Amino acid sequence: MSSSSSSAPKPFPGYLVHAPFLAVQAPPSSTGLIPSPELLQRTLPPSPLHFTHPPTPTPPGAPAPVLSLAADAPIAGRVSSVYRATSPTGEKVVLKYANDMLAVLREAEEVYVNLPGGGGLPIPTYWGLFEGRMAGDQNKSLVMMLEDCGEPLQGGFETLTRAERQKLYDALTIFHDIHFQHGSFSPSSVVSQPAPSPPDSTTSPNGGAPTPSRKLTIVGFSQAEWHLCPGENSCPELVQAKKALGLDQEGGADA
Repeated sequence: MSSSSSSAPKPFPGYLVHAPFLAVQAPPSSTGLIPSPELLQRTLPPSPLHFTHPPTPTPPGAPAPVLSLAADAPIAGRVSSVYRATSPTGEKVVLKYANDMLAVLREAEEVYVNLPGGGGLPIPTYWGLFEGRMAGDQNKSLVMMLEDCGEPLQGGFETLTRAERQKLYDALTIFHDIHFQHGSFSPSSVVSQPAPSPPDSTTSPNGGAPTPSRKLTIVGFSQAEWHLCPGENSCPELVQAKKALGLDQEGGADA
């Protein structure tokens, strides 16, 4: 085979949207003991990808695919506790164990089932909603599985280029065009990871050395809701977002 030929694309992990059960394996404890895996049972609503990708053939009696939890402590919040994990085929995912089941269910049903993810908008891929727990000392609850889109934005919106800030604002306006508002948009609503494409340098915010291109994703939709937007110049969320992103003054500081 010619060295110039491109490698075949990675197969779509259909089991992440079709498997009725997934197992969650915690790392060994400080004493070296390996905890028993916890079983998550899929529930509704399904991921939109469920309808566009066929299920992966599975032999009868095959064990549930195992998600390996990261050793990092979960990020605990009012609505959910967020765990990071890796799928058997290498996908990085986050598991949101619901502390507020209604809020997590609303986030799945009203946001991720309706907003066009999968590259259509800068939001995580929604893999599905499950019932179960992440550790043996927890009560059973809802667990939402999403794509892991990177690390929290450090340093606020000021660290972003103007093009990046404009892209985030444009995404918010699309949310509003299809009758959603984020509900709590702020720097903590944005995560970042290196772009998957070959390095493409952009100018750093302070005009110094170029920085590698990155992929920005909007997260934190637990307060999102249906919204009849009165227009870009009258909507409180869009007006506040434009100001926070430094886009409210034409020809403002570029980065």
